[in-house]
Amino acid sequence: MNSSSIEMLLQRRGAWLKGMKSDQAGAKQRESLSRMIADDYIRFENLRDLMFNLAAANTREEHDVIFENPGLVRLIDQMERVGLIHKGPLGGVGLDTKARRYLSGGWLEELVWLAAVDAGAHEALFGQVVGWQVKDYSGENEIDLIMRHGDKLAFVSCKALRSRLDIQDKKHRNRLMDAVHEADNLSDHFGQQGEKVAVVLTTDLFDELKNMPRYQALMGKAAVLDVRVIALEELVWIKLVDAFRELLR
Repeated sequence: MNSSSIEMLLQRRGAWLKGMKSDQAGAKQRESLSRMIADDYIRFENLRDLMFNLAAANTREEHDVIFENPGLVRLIDQMERVGLIHKGPLGGVGLDTKARRYLSGGWLEELVWLAAVDAGAHEALFGQVVGWQVKDYSGENEIDLIMRHGDKLAFVSCKALRSRLDIQDKKHRNRLMDAVHEADNLSDHFGQQGEKVAVVLTTDLFDELKNMPRYQALMGKAAVLDVRVIALEELVWIKLVDAFRELLR
């Protein structure tokens, strides 16, 4: 018996894909770059900020000082190699909307899609907008990743946030907690019994020295809501793929 597609399964639940096309070919082309970012995200944060500063530099002197960072030069070379940016005739670098979106978090959506495929998903879509109708009410939700295995779906929300958690930073803590609730809402709205939901975060949430979570209230809330938290320490490729295999079971 053939399984239904993601689109068909959503339609049975009063929802539908709103025609957003995943750039799967582009994600595959950028795979090495996305995995490089995930493997050294803490370092990437600084390089990303330098990249944005470089694009905004008003003088040649500002440009030259920023461009002296060898890590930034390597990142620019990698981005140029996959067609995300093009150097100007004088060595300048401009960032269009596509490049800015990738640097700001698009890479994470592409990474989780690649991991879903590697984990054995029968179908996976990233960067989707899903419309829905419940009685007289209608609306839409953005879903970063939808995976299918057989006739079961799994939903993943992605948040590219600051890597270092300062437990005193209420704004950061609230964004993390909101991410867990957002993922839970996807499960409540579109999921069915036995289907799983996860949130992928770029914040380091496990203290290896103390062998305990850095933000216990967050992990406790996620456990109560049955939301799988995949944080920075699991973005290493092998661990990420293993986590997605669990979601697909």
